[in-house]
Amino acid sequence: MKKSLDERLHEEMNREQEIPDIVQKAFNRSYTEIRSKSKKKTKKRWLKPISAAAACVVLASGVILSNDTAMAKLKAFLGFDDAGIELASQNGEVQYVGVSQSSQDITVTLENIFADAFRVGLQMEILPKNMDIKDINHVGIEYRMYDSTGKEIDALISDTKPLTSKGFTGNAEEQMLKGTDETIIYELLLQSNERAWPSLDNAQLVIETIHFNTEKKGIVSINGEWPFTLKPMKVVTQSFEAEKAVEGIQLQSATLTNGSMHVSLIVDADLYEDENQFFEWALTNEKGESFYARGANIKSIDGKTIVNLVYPYSIWDEKKQVSLTIKGFGKLTLTSKN
Repeated sequence: MKKSLDERLHEEMNREQEIPDIVQKAFNRSYTEIRSKSKKKTKKRWLKPISAAAACVVLASGVILSNDTAMAKLKAFLGFDDAGIELASQNGEVQYVGVSQSSQDITVTLENIFADAFRVGLQMEILPKNMDIKDINHVGIEYRMYDSTGKEIDALISDTKPLTSKGFTGNAEEQMLKGTDETIIYELLLQSNERAWPSLDNAQLVIETIHFNTEKKGIVSINGEWPFTLKPMKVVTQSFEAEKAVEGIQLQSATLTNGSMHVSLIVDADLYEDENQFFEWALTNEKGESFYARGANIKSIDGKTIVNLVYPYSIWDEKKQVSLTIKGFGKLTLTSKN
């Protein structure tokens, strides 16, 4: 799946940001129009593709900004053009944090966070005091995640650094937005394709390297330490089952959560050679709206294919039935167990 994922994650998204009315009213009070400066969705090849970890988290400790500033800076990850997160954010699922940490003349503020059972999104404001913002065209970070006992459970780091955990993230999307003349807005969306993230009560997110891609100097990497303590947010899940059997398809699980739907199934065929088809399998709700997977994990065993997919679909949609159209096999109807 590496090729198809890379193609999707490197897709250019040069369009103006759309912000829902609930966010725009507060946003307009203290921010001018935000436009994408470099909206690349990429999987960094100098990073180990391991993971983000977390069921749902919100930050504590550090410098807390005022409530007015909090409302003004709620921007909700809409730059990822993600229907699941957009609907979740409109229902209060994106949490404002406003905690800052400084190291090596760089201040990182975790502005907003979104998380559910399978995805976590981080929105950060980065202030590099000794760099020309206009010269920076992209930003990337390296981090580690530790549980409350100090055990490393997740990381996104360079191949040159030691790794002690298998991690959770199957793929990561990132983008840089224009903040102010002195700051950068950086957003990172991490996804677990196979299993749910664990709770991160009192866990630590530690950013240890920030990479700036500049026009004049190329890649400038700054090593430091920007630690944040995490506290859990409420994760809601709802299980679905197949309404009736479809020949050649065995549903293992289907779980809807705050802004994602995870589907795991076994197909009685070896589909590994046709990688792109998994991103054509449409998840359709009762209104006829279709959603397509943002990530997948595929394994071929004994002539069968185990498929894990994560769709940008939200529990806030409140539909009791969805269907998954599987190429060459037909439509699998999924009904809520509740």
